[in-house]
Amino acid sequence: MDMDVYSSSPEKIKLIDVKNFLRENLKTEVEKYFGIQDNQWLERVTNNWFDVQKDYTGRWKVIKEKSELNSKILDMAAGCGTFVLFGLNHGYDVWGVEPETWKREYFLKKINACNYSSSYADHILEGVGESLPFEDNFFDIVTTYQTLEHVQCVQTCIIEMLRVLKPGGCLYIQCPDYNSFFEPHYRIPFLPKMNKKIAKIYLKLIGKPTLGLDTLQWTTEKEIITIIDSSNYIVKIEQTGLKNPDHRRIKIINKLPKYLQHSFYVYLIDWIYKIKQEIKKISLIGRRENHVSLWITKIQ
Repeated sequence: MDMDVYSSSPEKIKLIDVKNFLRENLKTEVEKYFGIQDNQWLERVTNNWFDVQKDYTGRWKVIKEKSELNSKILDMAAGCGTFVLFGLNHGYDVWGVEPETWKREYFLKKINACNYSSSYADHILEGVGESLPFEDNFFDIVTTYQTLEHVQCVQTCIIEMLRVLKPGGCLYIQCPDYNSFFEPHYRIPFLPKMNKKIAKIYLKLIGKPTLGLDTLQWTTEKEIITIIDSSNYIVKIEQTGLKNPDHRRIKIINKLPKYLQHSFYVYLIDWIYKIKQEIKKISLIGRRENHVSLWITKIQ
């Protein structure tokens, strides 16, 4: 297969052909590994990955709040490059590492079809998270989104991401938390960190392929934090968004009129919010995944 799509194509690639290439490869992959045959889901994911004008994961919103435009950013397991292209188009020096051949090919086709700068093509490298092809202390921000559960060794990947991060830089991790009763790739009810031998029997009973099971690691927030704490790096770990109690209370204060911005009311509303979230979590058991969402600042 010729990976030099940008320079070798005799004619400009049409965007509709690029989108069809994405859809067909995604369809083949999810059917083969996870038995997903949901056309509405397939179309939604295809549209999200294809549209580089929107920050559909919300990662760029978080990063923009915490970084400068001149930040050097790495996306570990960059997939089809949606995050990378959004960043490049908005002036960020953003790079990706991706092991999957068809996803890197799609990235090059997308660059060609959109008539982006040919320099974009160099911004996703072939590689794996266990051996990042960069020097120590190279990036201001490293991020991984819904990919850490697919690596061969979670611990090695986390240490590698911290290695290439500059002191003062940040690692932003989002992935499934398998201390839950839902498996997001098969999209089925699932026991927390289910024993894989039992999981294979379960999958066979419900007519699902077991191939995808071999690609998954049971990531949890607790275990990720343990790995980071046991590394040789000094770090500060925070939850992101509304999972962070300080961020949550600041948001509550900003929404309240001044005469109600007393700590009593803020903590009361925060307590009500947490109770509401716990009730919601119980009501969604077996129907929605839990997330790990961490912002790790490398001190030294």
